[in-house]
Amino acid sequence: MKKFRSLLLTLVVFGLATPITAQVQKVGIEDFIEQHQGFEENADGEIIPINIKEINKKIRFFVEEKYPNVEYTRNIIWDSYETFISPFDKFHFHTFICQIKVTDMQRLKYLEVTFNPLDGKVNSDFIWSQEKEEFYPLEEIETKEDTEN
Repeated sequence: MKKFRSLLLTLVVFGLATPITAQVQKVGIEDFIEQHQGFEENADGEIIPINIKEINKKIRFFVEEKYPNVEYTRNIIWDSYETFISPFDKFHFHTFICQIKVTDMQRLKYLEVTFNPLDGKVNSDFIWSQEKEEFYPLEEIETKEDTEN
């Protein structure tokens, strides 16, 4: 897996392959400004992004679709907003923490998801580990498998 990633990176750097992100619409400076101006502070001093109710609906739908072992999603808390700007790439996203009820589990679990305000898509790099009864980042599990082999 590491060899494949290295080969792909080499091909992209030398222009022999086009990264998938090059096909995606790029974030404009107006998008960054809109997100920053859209933050509000509630009575408790917590910061919330614009369209929080719509974002929460998308997150609930995403969790139901991607994780069939989840009974329901409770609290969805905005965690952070990240931007990245370089000469080659620009992106931004919001991170949310979801409190969820997993089937056959007594304790509530937490799942981290991201929301891309440019395309309105929700995503998560976390997968359910049945043996540890927790959500773990896919990258962490892949790294563990690579070291075991």
